[in-house]
Amino acid sequence: MSRDTNPNVTLGETAAMREGDLELERTLPDPLVAVRDRLVEAFGNVAEGDADGLEVLADRRELTVVTGPERLIELLAFCRDDPALQCELLSDLSGVHWLGGTHEASAQATTGWPTYTEQRTGRIEVNYLLTSISHGHRFRVRVNLDDEAPRLPTATGVYSVADFLEREVYDFFGVVFADHPNLQRILMPEDWEGHPHRKDYPLGGVEVEYKGATIPPPDERDY
Repeated sequence: MSRDTNPNVTLGETAAMREGDLELERTLPDPLVAVRDRLVEAFGNVAEGDADGLEVLADRRELTVVTGPERLIELLAFCRDDPALQCELLSDLSGVHWLGGTHEASAQATTGWPTYTEQRTGRIEVNYLLTSISHGHRFRVRVNLDDEAPRLPTATGVYSVADFLEREVYDFFGVVFADHPNLQRILMPEDWEGHPHRKDYPLGGVEVEYKGATIPPPDERDY
């Protein structure tokens, strides 16, 4: 049954859903709409009830598709090999750490709403920026991981440049890439403790001498 013939959906709800579809179309340029449709055709869409499908995000004319670790390599290889996508280049591979725990959220002061707290699970999102030189489009593949012992399969078998990019994400975020040919730190010393781009990493610092005075590390300063 389509939403147009579903008796449980009002005309206003149908119009709102259509408006949502139109907004997504307006947000993405035509080449990325075609990319999105091709990916959804091949891998499904969680918004359409496919439990193992892709989550499709569109914002500021950029396309992001979110998948799970178990389908990552299959998806990357498809993006490289499919004639309609033909992403020959892995332009970048980066991470973002979203710290878990209790977070406070405050409404605008003019509303009078109280501050409330919410519990969040810590996660690390790993972003693969794919570029098609042939077609001129680029988009993002994202995987979300629990920040406790994050682990992904290596993409070096699909994109050789992932060798160095994965080492940087391992170095700064602690993501382990299984079967990587040489997974070791790339910027920090091998004996460095911790991963500096995680939000739970100590601020730290070193003492600096400046005009005869000593400036302590940031976490030891008296403000």
